[in-house]
Amino acid sequence: MKSRCIVPFVFAFLLCVHSAASAQDSDNAPLPEMTPEYFPSVTPLPARRPSALPIPEDLPSTVPTVTPSYSPTPSPVRATPPPPLGQGTPRVKFELAEAIEGQKTKLVLRAVGAVRQFPVKGRVVFEDMDYQGQSKITQKIPFVLKGRQPQSLTLHFHTPGKKTVRIETDSPELPTRHVLAYVKPFAATVFPRALARNWSKQPQDWQVLVNLHHDNRPGSTQRQYYEIIHKGELVQRLLTSSATAGRLTPTGKFKLGVKAASPKSTLYESVMPFWTTILIPGYSYEYGNHGLVGESYLYYLGTPASHGCLRLSNKWVKENGEWLNIGGAHWVYEHVPVGTSIHIYRQARQPFVFENYQMWVSQKR
Repeated sequence: MKSRCIVPFVFAFLLCVHSAASAQDSDNAPLPEMTPEYFPSVTPLPARRPSALPIPEDLPSTVPTVTPSYSPTPSPVRATPPPPLGQGTPRVKFELAEAIEGQKTKLVLRAVGAVRQFPVKGRVVFEDMDYQGQSKITQKIPFVLKGRQPQSLTLHFHTPGKKTVRIETDSPELPTRHVLAYVKPFAATVFPRALARNWSKQPQDWQVLVNLHHDNRPGSTQRQYYEIIHKGELVQRLLTSSATAGRLTPTGKFKLGVKAASPKSTLYESVMPFWTTILIPGYSYEYGNHGLVGESYLYYLGTPASHGCLRLSNKWVKENGEWLNIGGAHWVYEHVPVGTSIHIYRQARQPFVFENYQMWVSQKR
């Protein structure tokens, strides 16, 4: 009788154990690694599922409680990153002021979004042409953003039209940005702009560029112009007249020479107010830039109309009871020093904007 009680008991015990194992298999619950001598007690289970569980052939009369030698695999310890400064995608935000050909303009940069580390170093890169439109220029302007405070940079475009400006950084989390800018043309005028500045007296700080290209065909607006650059910045662009057909205005690189307030041409018996000599090898003070007496010639400025010299505007106006000369010839005579380089050339330039004398008169009326 005793042996009959034990056998059913052992059989029932094995059936329970096997049923429990089957239930665990059906629930896909992971099982701990174990030795074949013992059944595990109820303990935390590992993250991975062990291989098939071997069932021992000989069972002890009692099942002792065994504490497994393993412990659950802890989660990996990771360094807590510093909290991001700001919210959103990290980037460099920009604000570009209105850009005008030859003028300096301001670009404001600031770091926004979840930027993790300062300072942010980088550069602003853009490609341009020189004032003559003949040589390519690549400008690289470095910057350092020490924090979220904005930084201002000065950009200087020499030519008009569409420009692509790249904002590059040395930080991998801040992508390169491309800014599309449109540079407005610096308008050519008959009379110079009124500018209050401390002008340099050193000829190396000045440059005169004279473009003799002229196109009256429909759709083309370019006229002959005389432009003045002071310390790299375009300050005046004046309509001028070079030699008419059958006569010559030499092209090349020369210097400005002596000046005379009101000389008279011995060849044409005419007064040439505010004469500035152009020193051309092989000619003895025969070429210069100057004005004329009278008003009719002002309508032709921007087109070939002279005997060879460069004509500029000359006009006296009365302001506050005083007579003032607002002409381009007088402006050059007063401000551009002797020894300044002058480059006379021909080059098609688009876009080109101008205001001729007829337009000026219509506005005054």
